[in-house]
Amino acid sequence: MSSIQTLISEIIDEKNPVCTLKPQMNELAQRLNKIVNIDKLISDKIDEGETATNTGLAVSPTMAIMCADDYVRTVQFIRALHSAILDVNQLKPETPAQVLYAGTGPLAILAIPLMFILTEHQAKFTLLDLHQISIDSVEHIVNTLKLNKSVKAIEKIDAFNYKIDNTNPPDIIILEIMQACLAKEPQVAVSHHLIKQAPKAILIPQEIKIELIMVDSKNEFEFIGEDKTKTRIRLGSALTINKEQLLGRVNKGKLALPAIAIQIPKTIPEHLDAKLFTVITTYKHHVLKDYDSSLTCPRTVNCKQQFSLGDTLEFNYQITNQPELKVHVIS
Repeated sequence: MSSIQTLISEIIDEKNPVCTLKPQMNELAQRLNKIVNIDKLISDKIDEGETATNTGLAVSPTMAIMCADDYVRTVQFIRALHSAILDVNQLKPETPAQVLYAGTGPLAILAIPLMFILTEHQAKFTLLDLHQISIDSVEHIVNTLKLNKSVKAIEKIDAFNYKIDNTNPPDIIILEIMQACLAKEPQVAVSHHLIKQAPKAILIPQEIKIELIMVDSKNEFEFIGEDKTKTRIRLGSALTINKEQLLGRVNKGKLALPAIAIQIPKTIPEHLDAKLFTVITTYKHHVLKDYDSSLTCPRTVNCKQQFSLGDTLEFNYQITNQPELKVHVIS
């Protein structure tokens, strides 16, 4: 069995293609699971313990643990955080990078492994989660592995209510509390709440873009993983979330993202289907593309009205207790 230090070193080594790292990610998760006796933590019902908040669903600790199975996503977030920390170290070599990690789940899997290859002089972590089970688990892992020097604080709190100390703001804010098309979970609301308090911080993910693309379903979905030509016609971006948008789209202190209208041309073939594709730039060149993750698999346009060629669709992201990218026909 490899050590955690060996595993994380292989995971962040960009000579290793992300698609080859499933064994390392599985073993890493197993090592952390063993420390906290995961069988006592998880439930047969994956929604048991989830919490509805004013800004979206906080998934259950069981579901949070299962997210590690989406290994490409986890690798790209870990690599992003590692790269961002090294960038901050270059800019501020005299002090450790301050990392705020919201929504750790029971394993804090984006941060704890990095503590094995980064000293407390390179990075200090503040770890937040809403669920006491997750907080207890993270504290146990940190204490068992003797990583306390790398941890500034571990706090049970809804990250949307977290107040940043403006005398010592984070250099990096990382959160991965989202589902496909940014539905249900509070990624956008919490990102805005935190980044407006620390506008100079690096935000991970750096950008989330949802595009409307017309596809031929016959060749789009039949050959996943094979080098086959896909018929796609890109129509435009339905939603873009990045630091600039979060800081610039504010009305009376609240985030107000603009509605975006996209017309479906009359000239495209009638057999094509409208789908939403997500691309997530975790940091710089670390990107989750089509089919890399459950987050980036194409989704059907959820419009209650029927639409056809020549119609214009309006996309409006609703930040409520049930976040959703709403779509309706405007012409």
